[in-house]
Amino acid sequence: MSLQNGLILLGVLIALIVVAGFVGMRLFYGSIYKFDQATDGPKSYGLDGAREVTFKSEDGTEITAWIKPPDEDTPIILYFMGNFTSIGPSVGRLKPFLDKGFGVAALVYRGSSGKGGTPSEEAFAADARALYDQLNELIETEIPKSRRIVHGYSLGTGIAVRLAAERPIAALTLEAAFARFCDYFTDAYHGLPFCRLMSRERYDSIDRIKAINAPLLMLHGEQDTAIRMTTARRLFDEATEPKSFRIYADGNHTNLADHGLIEDSLTFYKAHVPGMPVTD
Repeated sequence: MSLQNGLILLGVLIALIVVAGFVGMRLFYGSIYKFDQATDGPKSYGLDGAREVTFKSEDGTEITAWIKPPDEDTPIILYFMGNFTSIGPSVGRLKPFLDKGFGVAALVYRGSSGKGGTPSEEAFAADARALYDQLNELIETEIPKSRRIVHGYSLGTGIAVRLAAERPIAALTLEAAFARFCDYFTDAYHGLPFCRLMSRERYDSIDRIKAINAPLLMLHGEQDTAIRMTTARRLFDEATEPKSFRIYADGNHTNLADHGLIEDSLTFYKAHVPGMPVTD
């Protein structure tokens, strides 16, 4: 084979590798979000007083949220759910808070829970800001920043951190959090450097956490095999005070409410969020 033909062959091989990589990443991005499409309403989960509302996001897209006004001066939780689920069971996890008078404003993600639209980090960030900015109108009462708690679970921690870095809040709760979402895929795919390969859908929480000026509560299970404790600890170490990290020896990725999450959250809010009464 001549040098010229060898160079041509090498060029073709490089082009094929580039094309294969591009196609592979397109397929990968399309497989990230795997939401359940159940469309049950709030009544199916015993969420008395909760209802679904529709509002416009920053790009004009109509999106929805489940909301319930708080009792008197009790806080409201802006909630961002995880992957592999729908809005119903996600808000159902908060029922112990609602039973104590907390309000809730839970974003229904694009492409989840029977809703249309294309899920993406940027779309979720815009939708979260729109929910925050229009909260008073949706709740039909004024909710000051001193009564707005942001709670993210798993995937939702990336959305919660970004919102908390961009809007004033009373406290931030991160349940089963990652430092970067791309780290999750590196672990899942046995060390492949996804944080170098991914140009989007990264949820770089660790780059935003220092911008948050609110008390931080992080909760993680030692038995969590989906998101490692070490990545959560990295995120926590970068955060500013006041902050608290609660570790549950028997907790996994989904069962922290069974091991003290509700009680520990209430204790944290009472200690670190002055002027926000919580009923016993």
